[in-house]
Amino acid sequence: MRKERILEIERLRGLAFLAVVLQHSIAHYSVASGMTMNDGILMAVLLMASKFAVPVFIFITGMVLFYNDSDRFQYGIFIKKRISDIYIPFAIWTIIHVVINHSIQFGSLEGWTDLGRMLITGKASTHLWYIIMLFQFYLLYPVYRSLIQGIVKRLKPRMNILLLVAVGILFIVMTANISDIGRWMGNLQIPVWSDLFTTYADRNALYFSFYFILGAAAGMNPQVWTTWISRARPLYWTLFCFMFGFLLLKGIQEIRLAEGERITFYSLSLLSPWMAVFLISSIFAMYDVARWICLKGGRRLNVLLSSIGLYSFGAYLMHLLTLRISYVVDESMLIGAPSWIRITSSWVISVLLAYLGARLFSLLPFGKWLTGVPGGRSLKQATTKRESNTTAQM
Repeated sequence: MRKERILEIERLRGLAFLAVVLQHSIAHYSVASGMTMNDGILMAVLLMASKFAVPVFIFITGMVLFYNDSDRFQYGIFIKKRISDIYIPFAIWTIIHVVINHSIQFGSLEGWTDLGRMLITGKASTHLWYIIMLFQFYLLYPVYRSLIQGIVKRLKPRMNILLLVAVGILFIVMTANISDIGRWMGNLQIPVWSDLFTTYADRNALYFSFYFILGAAAGMNPQVWTTWISRARPLYWTLFCFMFGFLLLKGIQEIRLAEGERITFYSLSLLSPWMAVFLISSIFAMYDVARWICLKGGRRLNVLLSSIGLYSFGAYLMHLLTLRISYVVDESMLIGAPSWIRITSSWVISVLLAYLGARLFSLLPFGKWLTGVPGGRSLKQATTKRESNTTAQM
């Protein structure tokens, strides 16, 4: 029996993709020549407004996996599907980025070794780290599933909520001690494991785990989650707005201390305790926005966001390349324009080209290997299936 569609998730996925592209557009212009302190402040505002993207994507993954979970779970079939729908497109786009960036020399053994390392670490391009981090949740899903479902069955609803809050607090405390954890794990010198806490700490799924757990809680109890979204609105919107302002001031202070040098946003890193508090509140706030869009946003906006969400995985894999195209337009036509026009232009062009590219590739017989969405005649069937039973991609 098919479960009821979660309309908010379809819209939320589209919003998160738009936010990711905006973040990367900001990153380009933050190091562009001629940018002033006022430009940096504008970028800080836009960056804060789009920071929700990664935690929301992870939350969606957790919510959808646990919402669609059944007693007939088979890990072999589960992981095979994720390799087919997610890892293979990632691997193909890794090679595409390597070729375009001339990152390695295929004529040497060292070059092929580097490619193998990139396929494991996501180092081929600055956005591919996310896929490696996300895939860890799929690999460890049986562990999360056993622990979370076991706890939920043994405790009363009120205790489950209190435990979820406690886990959230522990997660925030953990983000405050990432450097210490890294030094400790680095001293152990355990192959691969130590690297995950040092060199590749930015893609260690443990440091993003609460967003997944929160999604799992929502997916197992969607009605309770919706009720809390309504009841707790004053609490999480107040927290969201306060932390937005607090972190924005930190970002502005960083820009001012730079005194006209390169604009950076190190104080707005994803892996910090204050940012973790903000990101948790942003999940609630953006879910509330998605609910409002479903109810009040109108048919066109809902259809557009749902369609963007459907193709978001393929679009995400290629969007840094479409951003390059937008920079060509910028440098030839908008070099003297205000920063907000240049950023918005690159953002819109990149989103449009990535979205249309993902749709086009999905029409090809081998489209699945590029976008995660089956191509050719299977596309209509895949779209219908996804609309009725939201998948866990992106």
